[in-house]
Amino acid sequence: MKNFNPFREFLFDYITVVAENTLAIAVIGSIFARDAAISYVHFFMPLVLGLICMIPCVPIYLKEDMTVKQVLIQRGVELLVLEAALNGAVHLLVGGTMGKGGYIAMIFVIAFLDVLSYFLKWFLEKEEADKVNRKIAEYRASREKVLK
Repeated sequence: MKNFNPFREFLFDYITVVAENTLAIAVIGSIFARDAAISYVHFFMPLVLGLICMIPCVPIYLKEDMTVKQVLIQRGVELLVLEAALNGAVHLLVGGTMGKGGYIAMIFVIAFLDVLSYFLKWFLEKEEADKVNRKIAEYRASREKVLK
C-alpha cells in the first residue's frame, strides 16, 4: 500500500492541471482564435495557470483525511479558480478575437477536461483503493473473531 506523499500528490495534480490548461488553450485557440499571434507566453501560460489553480488544493496536501464533502467543496473551488484564471489569461492574450462564444466554449471544455481528469485519476487509483478496502475488511473480520 502506498504511503501518502504530499509532494508526489501535488506534482501529479499539478501536471494534470497543466495538461487541462494546455488542451483547453489548444482546442479553443485553434477553433476560435486562429488569427491570434503566438508567442513564448503561450508556452509558459499553462505552467503559471497550473500554479494559480493549485492554490485551492493546498488543504488536501496539508490534511490528508478530508471528508468527501470537504474534497467536493475543494474541487469545486479549484474548478472555479481554473475557469476564472484561464478565461482571464486568454482574454488578456487574444482579447476580442475569440468572442463570447469562444469563452463559453472554453468554460465547457475546461469543465469537461476537469471531470475527465478526475475520472482518469480515479480509474488509475481504483486498484489501490480496492486493496485498502480489502485490508480493512480483513482487519474487521479478524477483530470480530477475537472479540467473540
